[in-house]
Amino acid sequence: MTKTVINTRLDKSSSYQLFQSNDAITELLLKLSFSRHIVSFMRLPNPQSDTIVFSASLMGSRGLIEELGGDPDTVAKAARVPSSAFNTADIFIDAERLVDYLELAAEHCNCPEFGLIHGSRLPMGIFGHIWLLMRDAKTVQAALQYFVKYYGLFTDMGAFRFEAADGGQWLHYSLHTRGRFGNRQVINASLAVVCLFIKGNIQRHWQPPRVKLRQDGNKTDAVARFFEHCPDFNNSTDALFIDNSVLRAEIGSGELGRLSKKSALISSKMDGSIVLTEVKSILRLLLPYEECSIATIAETMRLSERTLQRKLEKLGTCFRDVIDSVRADLAWHHITYSQLPISQVADLLGYKTQSAFGRAFRRWHNQSPREARSTS
Repeated sequence: MTKTVINTRLDKSSSYQLFQSNDAITELLLKLSFSRHIVSFMRLPNPQSDTIVFSASLMGSRGLIEELGGDPDTVAKAARVPSSAFNTADIFIDAERLVDYLELAAEHCNCPEFGLIHGSRLPMGIFGHIWLLMRDAKTVQAALQYFVKYYGLFTDMGAFRFEAADGGQWLHYSLHTRGRFGNRQVINASLAVVCLFIKGNIQRHWQPPRVKLRQDGNKTDAVARFFEHCPDFNNSTDALFIDNSVLRAEIGSGELGRLSKKSALISSKMDGSIVLTEVKSILRLLLPYEECSIATIAETMRLSERTLQRKLEKLGTCFRDVIDSVRADLAWHHITYSQLPISQVADLLGYKTQSAFGRAFRRWHNQSPREARSTS
């Protein structure tokens, strides 16, 4: 059915577009716009935010949308997220598009807790060098202090800060980017990432004892279920309370000790595509810095080498094929998107000679690195 949309509340000083479409993308945009009383997306030209975020923040989102019965292509197109952002984890995208994407996904899938689920599934490896620092920190508090301090290396769309309180610390999140349809999903996803880190290192079933959220209390039953208690809605901030016993808990630098069994249990329960995503994320991060054997990756994931092998075999692959695939992707990325000397790219990817790298590149992409660079 064709829809004609006219909104009499529009600012007369701006130019607007009249939508006449039965397209699924427009339907989704219109539905969300009217339900939130937002019409700014109709203004031409569409404004761009001046904040950016790594495309790694989208990792796993398409699978989640499909899992919830939605169409990820419809959501991506409606949010104007380029398809290339789903193919590589280390390109920058407009942060406003990420905010819109998560809001549209929640509406499209009728899933108010979409951002929380998405954030709780993101592999920590997406934070790159920040994750390396966090991994080696002695305590949870030290790790989160690294996260707060260096979060800007990953994105400038928001910031975290600590606030001392009786018995612990409040970890606040401030978003600097305003989406076209609200921002509750990206805020919730950001808070969920912190919960994921603590659960992965300390206690699988940990939940913040107190939560403050700016969002109103409408359609929040699922949010309350996620945190296992009702957050303080309509607040002036978005924050998690972390008690001192958790903050003082030791992690990293070989200090896991008594916690290693818990961490191993958590990792052992990871299965399916999440395992493959985590392995690839770690490989992309560590390849330039150290030799990436299966033993190294398994240790990083708190798994035994044999357990990781079995999980990959269930997916119809093996570690050798996974690392070869990651090298192929990184090689193409560095050759076509950067001006790094080919010899340096070869070294970054663990090749002892440029000629060996050249042979591998031709096997992957049916052309030499120089040919690929000249046509990019």
